[in-house]
Amino acid sequence: MSELEKLVRRRMQEEYAKGSSAKEIAKVVRDIFNSIDLSGKLPEAVAMRSDTHHGR
Repeated sequence: MSELEKLVRRRMQEEYAKGSSAKEIAKVVRDIFNSIDLSGKLPEAVAMRSDTHHGR
């Protein structure tokens, strides 16, 4: 399993545990994919950005 898959699964589980709706979870996943650095230079930055991008 890739790091991206692990990140997405972890974030989905966190949101589900918080009681987020399917629509909110989909938004979090979309935000993760929209924040991906396609140059592949900073995978850690993607994980950090996705954690701070979503606010309730």
